[in-house]
Amino acid sequence: MNIVEIKDLSFKYPEDKKRAGFELKVPELSLARGSSLALFGASGAGKSTLLAICASLQKGFAGSVKLFGTQLSNDRCGADGEAVSRMAILFQDAPLFNCCVYENISIGLQIRKTPRAEIKRRVDEMIEKLNISGIAYADAREISGGQAKRVCLARLLVLKPELLFLDEPFYSLDAINRSQIMHELKRLSAEAAIALMLVTHDKNEALALCENLAVMDAGAIIRYGDIKSCFNNPKSETEARLLGRNMVFYGQVTVCSDEVAEIECVTENESAPLTFQAAADYKKGDRVCLMISPQDLSVSPYEGGGGKSQASSALNCFEGEIVSAAHYEFGMLLNISTGGGFVFQAYITSRSYESLGLGPEKKVKFFIKATAVKSFLMP
Repeated sequence: MNIVEIKDLSFKYPEDKKRAGFELKVPELSLARGSSLALFGASGAGKSTLLAICASLQKGFAGSVKLFGTQLSNDRCGADGEAVSRMAILFQDAPLFNCCVYENISIGLQIRKTPRAEIKRRVDEMIEKLNISGIAYADAREISGGQAKRVCLARLLVLKPELLFLDEPFYSLDAINRSQIMHELKRLSAEAAIALMLVTHDKNEALALCENLAVMDAGAIIRYGDIKSCFNNPKSETEARLLGRNMVFYGQVTVCSDEVAEIECVTENESAPLTFQAAADYKKGDRVCLMISPQDLSVSPYEGGGGKSQASSALNCFEGEIVSAAHYEFGMLLNISTGGGFVFQAYITSRSYESLGLGPEKKVKFFIKATAVKSFLMP
């Protein structure tokens, strides 16, 4: 059963609003009971607007939006109370009330006039599940950011919602807290069969929490499907760049045999071409777009000689020079130039970076498996 169902949705902000001129168009979208969906895209794509409409927070839309089978009103606030009572929403900056942690968590149940014994049972249970028993009676204004986010989450989950809307709720957390809280949310939502709709531009958040993905750009959903399939096989350049495929090249098929295509690519300055081997079945002369992710490059120091390294089974072997190296959350991001306008990016652990003696201006070899070179036919 679908608990969110959209058909022929369109929305425009009024002329007196900051986003006047922006238009959201969603022909069809659904979310099944107990499932999870990430609305993914760059800032301004329309993710939060779509979530707000689904949560009955944004009116003025055209088309059909159903929440738990109830047609949402497009003009009257407060008209969707029964359906809205079965869901909850967590924003980027969810404030805590000026009271202790326990009171913060219980306040929704108090508003619903839940019996006192039931409030105690449910709050105690949620405090235990989210590992915040040590701060249960602490002043909510004096706890850490990670603890505050757990309290906000507990305040929602204690209501036992069937659907949880999440609007980039982890953006302000450090990596450790973000990872831990996402793991706890995934576990608790699975245990209670809570459906999730997440707004994010962070692919790690999307992959950690959701099984389905809707990629949004300029007010439209340009791709919808299984999250791993979407990330592993982009279908357009726009989609590829949004999903983190930073290396996009264009070329022409010169040979295709045994489902491996040889594709000759040139850059905009039409310098010396670079030839890729891609796992694909094309015809000679086909024009294609290639996409490669930084995590699919394997890098080693240049030791002279040409051809494929004996240590690698990858069909693509290139030589280049590191032009820059930057620290990121889990290691180093290298920018490697092969000359002629081709620049590649590669992720590498800090330990490997140091042990291999890599650094700017160092010559390297790098390898890419044919299966890691994603491609699609150009129109």
